[in-house]
Amino acid sequence: MKKVEANRYPHSATLFRFCKEALEIRYEGNVKVIDQDVGAILGYDPADCSHWKKGKKNIRALATLKSIADHLNIDERLLIDIASGKVDLEEAVFEFRGYGSFNLTGKSLDTLKKDYFKNPGKWQEDSEIKSFEELFDINRPAVAAVANEILEMGNFSEAPIYIPEVFQLFPNINLISSSEVSTGIIVKKPESGGDEAVEIHYKGDEMRPYIRFLIAKELYKYLCEIGHSVAKAVSQSPKEVIEIQSNIFAGMLLIPAKVLRTEVEKIDSSIDIVSQLAETFWVSKALLNQRLRDYLENLN
Repeated sequence: MKKVEANRYPHSATLFRFCKEALEIRYEGNVKVIDQDVGAILGYDPADCSHWKKGKKNIRALATLKSIADHLNIDERLLIDIASGKVDLEEAVFEFRGYGSFNLTGKSLDTLKKDYFKNPGKWQEDSEIKSFEELFDINRPAVAAVANEILEMGNFSEAPIYIPEVFQLFPNINLISSSEVSTGIIVKKPESGGDEAVEIHYKGDEMRPYIRFLIAKELYKYLCEIGHSVAKAVSQSPKEVIEIQSNIFAGMLLIPAKVLRTEVEKIDSSIDIVSQLAETFWVSKALLNQRLRDYLENLN
């Protein structure tokens, strides 16, 4: 009977799977990615590639991780976190995909414009057809107002913002940690006409940074859906707009502008600023970078 060598380096095997998924995302499904495409990143022959995939080859050297980072055009700190077991495959892929758009641009904008001008009646409200610019205005100040009102309601003035405490302000939406949730979060809504609360079940006992972001997004969507008083100004927005607004809201809620300014003044400028702030706010470095860009562009 052939002896099968154990997976000695499970995090290296996870890194291999991440690289393969990252390539598939880059090619947008237009190219079938095979194992050797991943090995080619490091110039590996089929045997070395197989060993890497099966966790029989340790991938930890900084120079090696930098080569992968350069090839995939990503922050090598994410690869270091994967190789050390700090983040799992799902979280790593989420970080690679990014935290969504904070603006309506690119293909999404072009698709919406085509749909709007082809089917204007689809967007009609109360016998009135709004202009494209008015209908699809992200209305960032209104989103900021929602986040700021919630922060004031809970008197949240220090980092990190505790998501369970935020949810205590809204009794009809509950957070539930579940070992049965295999990926991110699952939103369970009551049947039509039911009085039960909306439930957000999240993966595992520890609320990882990307899960905190996803939960914050769902809170915004929930407030818009029920027409809560804090979200009245934005609750009638098209779902395409609410999706982008929810990204902005989540960033503002987890990294409030006032708290961000305070924490920036405290950090040690001789050490990686992004890493320090990400740790302080309990968010990922990717989200922190996104939020910093958003803040510098809008100053709130």
